[in-house]
This record gives sequence, C-alpha cells and structure tokens, in this order.
Amino acid sequence: MDDALYTLAAEQGLDLEALRHGLADLRARAGGDAFYVFWTTRGGERTESSGRERILLAFPSPDTALAFAQRNRLTQPPDAPRLRRLALVHLLRAMLREPAIATLYLVFEADDLQEYPPGRLPAGLRLSRSELLRLIGARP
Repeated sequence: MDDALYTLAAEQGLDLEALRHGLADLRARAGGDAFYVFWTTRGGERTESSGRERILLAFPSPDTALAFAQRNRLTQPPDAPRLRRLALVHLLRAMLREPAIATLYLVFEADDLQEYPPGRLPAGLRLSRSELLRLIGARP
C-alpha cells in the first residue's frame, strides 16, 4: 500500500503527508479501503472519450456490485464486465490520471439493492474531482 501511495504522490507532485491524511479521511467516510469496479473492454479496442464526464463507480463488495450489474442488465455478453478489486489509493490514481472521470462514487453497503430501480445509483459517497483535489491537498 505504501508503494502505491508513494507512486501517486510522486506522479501528481503531492505532499505525501497531505495525501496520507486525505486518504485516511476518505477511508473513514467511505467505510473501507478496498472497492470493486467493473472492468470492460469493448472488443479489445480503446475508444476515445466522447467529451462526456464519466463517473468511476466503486462498490464495497462483489455481491453489491453484482446485484447492481444484474439490476441494470450489465452482465450480458459480449461486453459483460468483469469485477476488479482496487484499493482506494488506486481509485484516486485512476481518477487523477483520467481527465474524463469527473466523479468518484463510492457505493455504501446495502442490505437490499432491490429498492433502487434500474438506472438509479444506490446510496454512496460522491466525490468530484475538485473535492478530491482539496481533500488530498493538491492544486486544481
């Protein structure tokens, strides 16, 4: 974990202690340090961003992620996503490296996702790029 923290600080020119403090705060608010994201490849080709701002949606458990995917019919081939477990520091790194990702959304653990209709996000912590930068002591 420390290696990833040092790497992120070096890549982004961040103060290591400010980053460590911001990450600890985010971890406490999010309720964990490891999250699951959907990883997709569209026929093996990388598509350019269409100018849309994207949300990096991360789930606290594989079960929560799978329930969301099934509810939103995201599990059908040929583009069926695979789950990937990432530490919070890796989610921050992905967001900072990819300008199209405008928001990190950390879903809270839920007993029943059935109450959320398809197309709606379950309860979670929404963090914009500018909020993230303030949290980790970076300049926008």
